[in-house]
Amino acid sequence: MPSIARSNLVKLLPAFLILSVTSACATALIDPAPINSYCKVARPISYDSIKDTPETIKQIEDHNSRWVCICENDCPKP
Repeated sequence: MPSIARSNLVKLLPAFLILSVTSACATALIDPAPINSYCKVARPISYDSIKDTPETIKQIEDHNSRWVCICENDCPKP
């Protein structure tokens, strides 16, 4: 009789392993990234007002103003 229980356990073992692996992956994907993670990787960008085009300067200044607003809590008042 113990051999029947053991063979059933051996048959169920792969299913338990698959379920445990997939559930671990699912929880890692569900957890959202912290909001301040942007501030850990993004930095203000510098530019050369003579060599860079006006369009590039505008885009850099837009990025830098968003960075200041998000990372330093210094957003313009509406």
